Amino acid sequence: MDLTAQIIDAINGWLRWAATQLISPALSAIGGLLFATPFFDRIREVEELWTVVRNVADALLVLAVIAAGVLVMASGTFSSRYTAKLLVPRVALAAVIANASLVIAGALIRLENGIVLGLLGDEPAAAVTQQLAALLRGPAQSQFVGILVALAAAALGLLLVAICIGRDVVLLIATVLAPLALATYALPQTEELARLWWRVYGALLFVQVVQAILVLVGLELLRHTDWLGGPVPDLVAGLVLVTVLYLLFRLPFAAYQWAFQRPLLQSAPVRTIVFAARAAFGGA
Repeated sequence: MDLTAQIIDAINGWLRWAATQLISPALSAIGGLLFATPFFDRIREVEELWTVVRNVADALLVLAVIAAGVLVMASGTFSSRYTAKLLVPRVALAAVIANASLVIAGALIRLENGIVLGLLGDEPAAAVTQQLAALLRGPAQSQFVGILVALAAAALGLLLVAICIGRDVVLLIATVLAPLALATYALPQTEELARLWWRVYGALLFVQVVQAILVLVGLELLRHTDWLGGPVPDLVAGLVLVTVLYLLFRLPFAAYQWAFQRPLLQSAPVRTIVFAARAAFGGA
């Protein structure tokens, strides 16, 4: 065997080893993050931070009551748009949901986890990821193109793990800041911030349900390959899984785009806050 062939075999062997070493850890991490959302309401540190934010929100709600009173008194002079019948229920509802936001967030997380568990049925996350890893080991042990497919799947898996971690971090921050965000519903001028919180929290939380459905659909397509004309080689199965992983990676970005239906700085209350902050710090 000539030197060139030995070098090629050594490179292929190293790539094959790298692919097999990366696939299982990446998919195991995905299984732990993709199919379950942490119960943030059960974490003591989160509850303590949420309590501090809730106290601040309650103090701001007192200011909202004063602002609502000013709007009601001014409505007779400038406009009949703001009345006590409109503003009092808004302030009361904002106070209730702001103080109950941790319970609401916990209930939403339990609902989402229950839906995902119901979709997976008898196939827990570990079993699903084991099937994905088994389907990718075939291409990794075959020709050079198959090794590249397995490496691409491992890279996408690592990126998906990073996205899942980022999603959980954003949900954690949103859970802590929920009292402030939901308290903004008290006034019509700031209610867009409360609506934005609902969109962001709902989109990032329930995108996991769509991801679980996508994984199950992908596995079913690979179990029943009639749509591909019959049994498929390992390379084609690997390409299908790479496609599924790519779609899983893109779904949180689609959820983000839906939540932020327009740029955040174009929102009237956000512009007001930004301008006020600039004026305050500029004057200082």
